[in-house]
Amino acid sequence: MVTAKDLWKLVGLLWLCFLFAQIVLFALMGFFKGKLTVEVLFSLNALALIFVLLLPTILFGLTRNWRWVEAFRLRPASWRIVVVTVFGTIALGLAVSQVTLWLIQKFANSAFVEQSKLTNLLSATGEASSPILLILAVMFPAFPEELVFRGAIQQGFERRYSPLTAIMLTGLIFALFHLDPLQTFSVVAIAMFWGWVAWRSQSVFPSLFAHAFQNALTVISVISAKNANEDILGSGEIFSVSPNWWAALFGLLLWLISVLTLLRLFPRRGDKDGSATFGIHSDQIGFASGSD
Repeated sequence: MVTAKDLWKLVGLLWLCFLFAQIVLFALMGFFKGKLTVEVLFSLNALALIFVLLLPTILFGLTRNWRWVEAFRLRPASWRIVVVTVFGTIALGLAVSQVTLWLIQKFANSAFVEQSKLTNLLSATGEASSPILLILAVMFPAFPEELVFRGAIQQGFERRYSPLTAIMLTGLIFALFHLDPLQTFSVVAIAMFWGWVAWRSQSVFPSLFAHAFQNALTVISVISAKNANEDILGSGEIFSVSPNWWAALFGLLLWLISVLTLLRLFPRRGDKDGSATFGIHSDQIGFASGSD
């Protein structure tokens, strides 16, 4: 896995690759403006993540002789943990979405919203001619993103900092990679939840499935809401619906129930008495050949 010494080198490398890809995609979008469907745009974005996140991480790991099961946390996880993580993600997403909707309305006429990739992409989903392809396109990024962030990068932070700091830093960097303040806010809390699950389960699979399902559910919800309200609101006013704070409170309650359930499902790690601690242990991390 990534060592403490190499951690920031990997993060810097990924930032350079990601920013270069954004420039290329921006140029392509300008050249093919109006000619690319929303499904194609999402598919290009998903494909780009392979080359700007996963491939550089793999090449970086090959130079460090990583053991891939440990590096990407490709350990099996209980199906119960996977199901509860998905449920908890949906519940937390329900709460976060109401706050995000409030922010969209609060700053409706500002560049904060008008230039937001999140609102522009969600608004464009209603124009999709092939919803199935669109859903698959938004689900796919969960694969490279979870392997790289909750797998390699977070483990590097865990070796250098406390697990809590590692989870927070990974979640923040993941959110900042979206290059959109509104989208950063909308994903950071859920990203930290995924980081906590990855650390406690020592598996990337619960967050991977939850991430893919959450992306798909977001698109399905927006498409359904647009189709249901288009005659009333018009095609450009889907975000004029007021946030439901009772729904946000209900989502938080369900998420807390999910957290408590996960605490009972996670394997015991930590001190000799079996209690969980914030220490990092060799059986949690795994070591790569030649690592420090």
